Amino acid sequence: MRYGFIAAGLLATSLLASISTQAAEGPRIAVVNLQGVIGTSKAGQDANNQLQTIMQKLQGELKDKQSKMQVLKDQLDKADSKSSDYAKLQKNYQDSQNDVQQFVLMGRQDIEQRRQELLQPIEQELSKVIDEYGKAHHYDFILSQNSGAVFANPKYDVTKGVTAALDADWAKQQKAPKTPNAQNTQKPPAGDGE
Repeated sequence: MRYGFIAAGLLATSLLASISTQAAEGPRIAVVNLQGVIGTSKAGQDANNQLQTIMQKLQGELKDKQSKMQVLKDQLDKADSKSSDYAKLQKNYQDSQNDVQQFVLMGRQDIEQRRQELLQPIEQELSKVIDEYGKAHHYDFILSQNSGAVFANPKYDVTKGVTAALDADWAKQQKAPKTPNAQNTQKPPAGDGE
């Protein structure tokens, strides 16, 4: 019986030692720059390239509209203010100005809507990747460097590892057959280590 108490005492002591060791280590915390991941990942770069193409197209259309507006302004400047065509030219010029302003406003809205359409699936996938990365690397917390941490020691920054995990997942998605629900059924890979 005496040996039973000693064995129980040793067991209790070893359990307390392991608990205190875990408590002394504290939680594992990492920091990730979400905008950095999106900006440097292949998925984010693809989205940015698509947005740049749309913006270039809109800029070309805007230049055409501005050129037409300038032609109307030049005609208006040369026209005699007392001529019968002057009022018509003035109206055409004002309509052209309104058209340019409306085009710019609608273009900005279209770009922002397209940006959201392109980024939403990336952000959703990034959330899954961070979750799996945290589990695979045994983190208790992963904070967003941009909004969750006022200061972060760079040694806790896992941005590169998360970017690599997102890129690996993006590559798998690009190789998968394109079906309407293909993105919804894809599982992100376990995180790659840094």
